Amino acid sequence: MKSKVIHQDVYISIFIYIALAFLLTVSMKLPKDSSIFPKMLIVGLALFNTSVLLKGINKTKLMRTEGTAVNPIRWEVIKAPLLVFAFTVGYIVLFRFTNFYVATTIYMIGLMKFYKVQSWKAIILVTLIFNLFVYLGFSVGLNVPLI
Repeated sequence: MKSKVIHQDVYISIFIYIALAFLLTVSMKLPKDSSIFPKMLIVGLALFNTSVLLKGINKTKLMRTEGTAVNPIRWEVIKAPLLVFAFTVGYIVLFRFTNFYVATTIYMIGLMKFYKVQSWKAIILVTLIFNLFVYLGFSVGLNVPLI
């Protein structure tokens, strides 16, 4: 009896198609001229995703003929991306209650500590330089209020 194992790339590709379909429906509600670029991006992403799907189907065929699971979804593999995603969701929530500078500073410091940056001097320096660059470029140069 053949195995019903499907490679994870197929699942991921299907999820991306669903997300792209949602984004396409949202972009349909935009004014005609404003919706051109989002639709172009969605079509481009769909083309790239088709490549992922085809490779996933080939990997599934290979897994079924060899009888071994190649690159299965395991906690050790997806732990770091899921935790960074959780950091990003926290950043979005924090952004709603504070402003860009506070939320971004906390997010950057948190991610640098997550990725085990040891030097507090480097963490503070990178965060300050980034915030200064954004302040000068956007708040001063372009008059975009980020507070």
